[in-house]
Amino acid sequence: MKKQKKSKKKKIVLIIIIIMMILGGAGYYGYDKFIKKDTKKEVKVIKKINNFGYKLEENKPKLYKKYFNELDDILTQDEVNYDEYAKIVAKLFITDFYTLSNKTSKNDIGGLDFIKDSMKDNFIDEARSTFYRYIKINSSEQSLPEVSEILEVNVQKTTFTYSDQTTDEDAYKVNIKWDYKVDLGYEKEANMILVKEDKKLYIIEMD
Repeated sequence: MKKQKKSKKKKIVLIIIIIMMILGGAGYYGYDKFIKKDTKKEVKVIKKINNFGYKLEENKPKLYKKYFNELDDILTQDEVNYDEYAKIVAKLFITDFYTLSNKTSKNDIGGLDFIKDSMKDNFIDEARSTFYRYIKINSSEQSLPEVSEILEVNVQKTTFTYSDQTTDEDAYKVNIKWDYKVDLGYEKEANMILVKEDKKLYIIEMD
């Protein structure tokens, strides 16, 4: 009887150990796959335009860094040329948003610095469910788009009427065309509306 009890105890202990190993392995797999890899790493800021709240992070593409330096030149003039400001904002947005090759997950949305604050949540949701849904976390086999150059930017002063019939007379209509390092069939042209809030330009509409 004693031998049988000891045998049963050994079996129970063994079963408990196996269950704990399975749960531990599943927990690590879940963390590694769904939490750890989908967490955006903190990225070093290498330049700021303090008066306008813009910042340049080290992981941005070379083309984006070039346009950011042009933005810095425009915004540090005694009098800001808002036509040129609108052009550079459009270039920066397109370069950042449509370049996925440097993004870590579908939550790493590009171009947010140029979207009006009240519209960011809707913009992020839309991006996650459309263009950014193609990102597979840490997939070395996936081909992702990278904007190679801005081909053309046209800006004209306009007015913009919101849904509540408020009209903003400090608005800019921009048409922009671009190209990719490798053509994967993504869009290459967009129209957008930018508005001036205080001294800063924001994108409020794009098609």
